[in-house]
Amino acid sequence: MFELTVASKHILGNPRMAFFTVLSVALAVAIIVVMMGLMGGFKEEVIRNTLENNPHLVVEPKEDEKEIQLYRTIEQALRQYPAVEAVSARLKGKAAAKHRDKVQGVDILGVNPEDEEGLMRVGEDTVSGDFLDLKFRRNSAFIGSALAEEMNLTSGEEMTLIRQNRSVKVRVAGILKTGTSLDKSLVYLPLQTCQDLMGKGDVVSEVAARLSDFGQAQYIAADFNARTRYVTKSWEDANRDLFKLIETQSWFALVFYVLIFIIAGFGIANTMIMIITRRTKEIGIMMAMGARRLAIMKIFIIESVILAPPSALIGCLVGYLTAQLIMSYQIEVPSEIYMVSRMTVEIKPEHYIYAVLFSIAVNLMAGIYPAWKASRMDPVEAIAKV
Repeated sequence: MFELTVASKHILGNPRMAFFTVLSVALAVAIIVVMMGLMGGFKEEVIRNTLENNPHLVVEPKEDEKEIQLYRTIEQALRQYPAVEAVSARLKGKAAAKHRDKVQGVDILGVNPEDEEGLMRVGEDTVSGDFLDLKFRRNSAFIGSALAEEMNLTSGEEMTLIRQNRSVKVRVAGILKTGTSLDKSLVYLPLQTCQDLMGKGDVVSEVAARLSDFGQAQYIAADFNARTRYVTKSWEDANRDLFKLIETQSWFALVFYVLIFIIAGFGIANTMIMIITRRTKEIGIMMAMGARRLAIMKIFIIESVILAPPSALIGCLVGYLTAQLIMSYQIEVPSEIYMVSRMTVEIKPEHYIYAVLFSIAVNLMAGIYPAWKASRMDPVEAIAKV
């Protein structure tokens, strides 16, 4: 094929320019591969953390009430659903924790330890102590690891919880680490201790449930809400703002990909224009010898497309190795800011397929204008140029 032969000759005739063109597109491909992996990994990690550290279903008080009084009835009703694995009544509130000269605001959570263990699998996150000890020790607490570090607390030490005009001295029965912002403020208490501290009777703030299939959360929430007047939310409802944030980040990432596309495209277009400028006389001679304008256009489009496969291959390889490097180093990030404790990269075949398509598209589109410009030359003027 005449066009392919000439295009190959042009590329081999200037290997340095071809190398830097391939390198620039490969770098763009690698950045896109890593970015897609980071965005996918972030989303997966956020969803995983959300499901692990939050109930799949939450029943809140009726719209005209502040607490739930008949919470045992709600627990029984929720257990009737086959998908419900565990149910836990919880009382939530704010307090100040004091230990020696340190004072810090905390989130107190009163629970029945056995029910909460089934709901949140607290034992899996336990660093020290036994969460079920809260059942036998009324004035005891289980606290987050970051809170313990901030207040210089260890298992067995005492701290004072203060809320308005009430206070209670509790002994730290254990420490847990979830890897989320909860570690900085969470204090688990026996339900009755929490009720006394908050000046409440036998009431709770919510009844939470864990499901064997979290995909049924929306259906169960809607069904329970229809059968009762209690506000029932699925894990998706409770974290709707979080998922909107992730969606917004995805749009920003898309804008970033477009900018990378444009920058890489300008680089290729610039290279092709330089090639055309250097070979103006040659183009004029080919046209004078009978080469059609379409054939000239094909030559330079083929040149730009030929550079796509090596760009895609090198870019995908660099992107994959970078992703593996990030995964191997287990880079930690502030969980209170990024909602995850470490950077994770999701490696999916479609990411590399998209990257290959990107490479082909950017090379093809960037080559169209220079090729069209070359095909519109006047043979006499082109030959006359030195």
